[in-house]
Amino acid sequence: MTIFLQRKLQKIMKLDPKQRETALREYALELGCSLSSSYTSNGKHLEAEMVKRIQEAMRIIRESRLWWIALVSAIASALSALAAWFAVWKASQ
Repeated sequence: MTIFLQRKLQKIMKLDPKQRETALREYALELGCSLSSSYTSNGKHLEAEMVKRIQEAMRIIRESRLWWIALVSAIASALSALAAWFAVWKASQ
């Protein structure tokens, strides 16, 4: 999923500046980014700030998924150790 998020950002960055600002704003809102304090004096968004916030949101999404993978891995490891212990116990009887 993270690859798709990165590809979407790359596609947005290839747009012309006016479309890019709108697409970045929509994508930032879609990812749950805050847009406060990202405006210039003429009311437009700072592109670099918006891209930074989008990349940070993508990093958080990626890390939250890695946390779940680590948890599942730990559970699988514990089950494997339990199965090995049971096999040794069964063989000793």
